[in-house]
Amino acid sequence: MTTSRAPGSAVTERERDVLGLVAGHLTNLEIAERLSLSVRTVESHVSSLIRKLGVSDRRGLARRADELDLLRPKRRHAWPSPADPFVGRDRETAALHIRLKDHRLVTVTGPGGVGKTRLTTHAVRQVARDRPDGAWFVDLSQVTTPQAAVPAIATAVGVAEQPGQFLDDTLSEALSRADGVLVLDNCEHLLPELETSVARLVGGCPRLTIVATSRAPLRAPYEWVYELPGLSADDAVRLFRSRAEAAGGVVPDDPRVAELCHRLGGMALAIELAAARYPLLGLDGLAAALGDPLRLLGSSEGARQRSLRATIGWSVDLLDDQARAMFAALCVFAAPFTVAAAHAVAGPQHSAAAAAHVLATLADQHLLYVEIGDPTTYHFQEVVRQFAAELLADAAGEVQRRHARWTAAELTSLASSEHDDTWCARFDLLAVEVRAALARPVDGRELGECFAEELVQRGRLEEAQHRFETLAATEATDAHDRIHLLRQGAAAAAARLVGDDALRLLDEAAEAATVAADPGAAADALGWSVIYAAFHPGIMADPPGRIDIERRLAEARRLAPTGSAAEATVAAASATCLPHDHPGSAAAGRLAADQAIAAGLPVVASAALDRVCASRLHRGDYAGALAAVRARGVLMDPQALSAATAYAFNDYLLMGCEVSLAAGDLRGAKDYAERLAVLPCYLEYVHPALARRLQVDALTGDLTGAAERGERFLVSWERAGSHRASTLAVGAYALALIHGLLGDDHRREVWQNVTEHLLDRPVTSADGPAIGWAPTFDAWLLLHRDQPHEALAHLSADLHDATWSSSPTFLVWRPWYAAAWAEAAALAATPNLERHLASATVATRGNPVAAALVRRAGALARGDNEEVAALAATFEDLGALYQRDRSRQLSQRRQRSGK
Repeated sequence: MTTSRAPGSAVTERERDVLGLVAGHLTNLEIAERLSLSVRTVESHVSSLIRKLGVSDRRGLARRADELDLLRPKRRHAWPSPADPFVGRDRETAALHIRLKDHRLVTVTGPGGVGKTRLTTHAVRQVARDRPDGAWFVDLSQVTTPQAAVPAIATAVGVAEQPGQFLDDTLSEALSRADGVLVLDNCEHLLPELETSVARLVGGCPRLTIVATSRAPLRAPYEWVYELPGLSADDAVRLFRSRAEAAGGVVPDDPRVAELCHRLGGMALAIELAAARYPLLGLDGLAAALGDPLRLLGSSEGARQRSLRATIGWSVDLLDDQARAMFAALCVFAAPFTVAAAHAVAGPQHSAAAAAHVLATLADQHLLYVEIGDPTTYHFQEVVRQFAAELLADAAGEVQRRHARWTAAELTSLASSEHDDTWCARFDLLAVEVRAALARPVDGRELGECFAEELVQRGRLEEAQHRFETLAATEATDAHDRIHLLRQGAAAAAARLVGDDALRLLDEAAEAATVAADPGAAADALGWSVIYAAFHPGIMADPPGRIDIERRLAEARRLAPTGSAAEATVAAASATCLPHDHPGSAAAGRLAADQAIAAGLPVVASAALDRVCASRLHRGDYAGALAAVRARGVLMDPQALSAATAYAFNDYLLMGCEVSLAAGDLRGAKDYAERLAVLPCYLEYVHPALARRLQVDALTGDLTGAAERGERFLVSWERAGSHRASTLAVGAYALALIHGLLGDDHRREVWQNVTEHLLDRPVTSADGPAIGWAPTFDAWLLLHRDQPHEALAHLSADLHDATWSSSPTFLVWRPWYAAAWAEAAALAATPNLERHLASATVATRGNPVAAALVRRAGALARGDNEEVAALAATFEDLGALYQRDRSRQLSQRRQRSGK
C-alpha cells in the first residue's frame, strides 16, 4: 500500500522563508535581498512552491500556505508574561506605535517605576505581529558590566558565538537581514558603553527596530526619545482598582482614590504597592500610612521618584524583621531565583518553609514578582531591587559571600551533569548569577576559572578567553597561576579560531614565565606559538613570517631545560616547521610524538602526529595518513573536553574526516563528522561539521538524509552571518550534486548559488583545467545522467600534475577525480583507454572505493558485466551504497543492450 504525502510536508525550510515573504507581498528582488539569494533562485523557489502547493499564482500561495499552517509564526522571544493584566495607557500606546513606525531607534525614558517596561512590551507585542521576525526582549537589569551587554543580547536573540569572529560582529551580521523589533530593557546602568553597540546595530541592520527603556537617553545617532509621563488620573484610578480588587478588596466609587493616586505621582509601581495593601488598610489607612511629609503633590520627575521611594519604604516598614532582612538580602540575585536559592543565600538561619512564606508575603505585597512554573521563580522590579540593596548596606559583604559560595556549589553540581539542552538552559540562567558574583569584591579565583571552563563547554569561547585573561590580570594572582591562566586564555582563543589572540597570550605567558624564572614554562609557551604559526596560520589574520617563527623556535630551544617536558613541545614545534616534502618530516613528527607521550603530553603528541599525517597525505600515502589520524585518536579520545583540549579535538576530528575521505574509509569519515557535530564547544556552530558530513553523504549515497542535513547547514550558516568560507564550499557543492542525483534541479541551483557565495566566485574557472572536488562532482552527475563525453570534458587535468600537491584539499579529492575520469573514459570509449586506466589505478592506491571504481571502469571497457555486477557487493561492504546501486544498474542496462 502506498501513502500520499501531505501537500506541505515537502516544503523545505528555505522555501518556508520564501513563502513567508511572498505572503508579506515582497517582490522577488526584495526577497532575494532579504535572504541573500539571486533573483533567479527566488524565482525557482516560487515556482517550486506553486507546484508543490497546487496553486496557480503567487496570490494563491499565501492562501494555501495559511490553510496548511506553513507560515512562520511571529515570534516574541523570551517575552515577559506578567500575571496582572495591562491597564490603560491607550494614548501612550498609540504615541509609541507612531514613533515605532517612523523611527528605528526609540528610547522610552522616565523614572524607575513609571511603567516603561510594561508599556513598551505591550506596544511592541502589537507591532511585532506585522514583522516577519517578530520581536526579542532583552532584560539588561541582569547584566552587571557593560562588557556583558552584547553576550546578553546575543543570547536573547539566539545568536551563538562563532569561532573566528568577535561576538559583536556575529550579532550585527545575524541581525543585518532581520525584520523585527529588539527591546533592550533597563539600559541606564550600561551607559555610555551600550550606545556604541546600539549605534552599530542601527547602522548595520536596516530592517531592525530597536526600542530601549532607560532612565536617561542613550545619546545614540538617530535616537528618538519618548518621555513617558505618569499615569493619567483616569488610568491611575483604573490601575488601583484593578490591582486592589485582584488582592480581594472592593473599591468604592470614592474621590479619595483619585486623590491617593495623585499623591503617588501617577507612578504605576507605587500605585500597585498601595493597592496590594488596600484590603487590609482601606482608603483611610492608606492615606494615613502614606502621609504627606515630603509634599509629594508636585509633578516633577524628582517628586514622582520620591513618592515611589516613600511607597516602597512604607511597604517594607510593614514587614516583620525576618521578612525585611530577607527582602534586603535577596537583592544580590541578578536573575529570577527559587525558594531553595533564596533560603540558601538570604535566609539560611530560617527553615525552607519560613523562607517560602516570606517570598509569598513579598509577592503578595508586590515587592517581588512571581513566575509560576517548574520551578516557580521570583524576581525584583529593578527600582525595588535598588531599594533593597540600599537597605542591605553594611550586611552586604556577608550576603555577597554566601551568594558566591552558592553559585560555586551550583556550578560544580551543574558541571557534573549531562551537558544536554536542559543543561544549557540551566547554565545560561546560573551564568547570570556567576557574572554578578564575579563583579563583586569577593575572592573569585576558583569560581572564575571553573566558570571559564564551563563557558567552553557551553560554546561561549570569547567570554571564556576574557575570563581567563581577567583572572590572570588580577593583582592577587601569583606568578605561576598567571602563567597557567594566560595559557588557558590562549587555548580558548585558538578554540575560537582567533590565532592572533592565542599568539599574544602565549607571548605574555612566556614573558611571565621568564620573570618568574621558569624557563620550561617559557619554552613551552613559545613552542606552542610556533605550532600555531607554522601549522595553523589559517586561524590568524596576521600570521608571523618565517623569520619570526624561526626566532621563536630558536628561543624555545635555548630555554627548554634538558630532560624537561618542554623539550617535547619544542620537538613538536621543530617538526611542524619542516616543509611537507622534507624527507625527514614524518619521522621528525613521529619522534616528537613519542617524546610527548613519554612526557605525558597527549595534546602535544597529537600536534606532532598532525605533522606525520600532513607529510603522508602530501606523498599520496593515504593509508599512512589515516594511521596517523587514528593514532591521534588513541591519544585524544580519552581526554576530557576543556579549554586546553578544545582546539585539538576540533583539528583532530576535522583531519580525521578529510583523511578518511581521501583513504576511502567512508564509515570512518561519517563517524568523525558526527563526532565533530556534537562537540559541546561548537554545538551551536554545526555547519562546518555538517559540510564535512555532506561530502560523506555524496560519496555514500545517503541522499535523503543529506537533504535534511543541508537545511540544518543553511540555518546554522545563516545564523552565523552567511560568511564566505571556501572550506565549507565542498559540502555545499556536494549537496548540489545530491539534489541533481535526486532530479531536483531547483534545489541544485540553490546549492550552486550557496557554493558560489561561499567561494566568492563562480565554481568553474576559465584558468586552465579544473581539479579537485568541483569537476569531480560535476562529472559524477553527468555520468549519472548517462553523459560520459560531457563528464570527460570536465576532467581534463593530468592526474600527475604538480598542482595536485599544492593543496591538501586537492590531494583528498585526487583519487575520486581519478575514479570519475576512468569511468567517463571507459563509457566514452576514448583512445588510449588502457593508459588512462593504468594512470587512474596508480592515483587511487590507498582508497579502496576509488580503486574499485577504476576496476569497474576496466570491466565496463572489457564488457565484463559479471564483474560489474559483482562489484556491487564490494561497494556495499565499503559503505558506498550509491555505487552499489549504480553497479547493478550499469550491469542490467548493458545486458539489455546486448553489450
